[in-house]
Amino acid sequence: MAADKPSLEKQLEDYRFALSKVSHEVRNPVTLINSYLQLLEKDHPELKQNELWSDITEEMLFLRRLLDDLSCYNNTFRCQFSATEMSPFLLKLSESVYLLFPDSPISYQISVPENLPTLSVDPLKLNQALTNLLRNSFESAAQSVSFSVVEKQDCLQIDIINDGASISKEQQTEFFKPFVTTKPNGTGLGLPIARGIIEAHHGSIAFLFPEETSDSKNTPDNPDKSGTLLNHMSGSHLRIVLPLS
Repeated sequence: MAADKPSLEKQLEDYRFALSKVSHEVRNPVTLINSYLQLLEKDHPELKQNELWSDITEEMLFLRRLLDDLSCYNNTFRCQFSATEMSPFLLKLSESVYLLFPDSPISYQISVPENLPTLSVDPLKLNQALTNLLRNSFESAAQSVSFSVVEKQDCLQIDIINDGASISKEQQTEFFKPFVTTKPNGTGLGLPIARGIIEAHHGSIAFLFPEETSDSKNTPDNPDKSGTLLNHMSGSHLRIVLPLS
């Protein structure tokens, strides 16, 4: 017999509480260990020449990042909504990626209409989700990335496309699971966090494939009729849909 909704919600709340408690208990000793390492390095600067010391500091950095990501993952559903003008908001966050990759040779195309509606969103969390998706796209790209927004009848459609390695349909399912990553130092929580934030806005996120688009022959130099910059012969295409109401 399937569990009823209140029972599932109680289980989910218990899970979140347990995860929060574990993260908190682990963070305290990690913070202390990191402080001890900084003191050791200050008193014994020769340690920086040791290869093992470099490995230790890198692992500590990863552990701290993992704890931060766990906290974000556990709190994706907690949003503070406010009326947000989407045109300046999306244009600003898409342009801010330049600051993350100031010397990147990647060609970056942005298409954000000036007259998008005002939506009730959590600007901080939505900015976090979309910026992380753009960062991932830049890191995976070979030569080009595009960010485009189109207003549909009942939603905003946001497309993030790059010409890097292709994503299979099998990989799509795996990549949205926690702790699944292809990056050497990745936590595997970036996509699950983004999905949680977008779903908290009653939206959706998914990889698209050639047969799911209006014209798979379009390229970043050739937008399709909807304004989406497409390139599906290689690379990946993420589509985020946010409802207008």
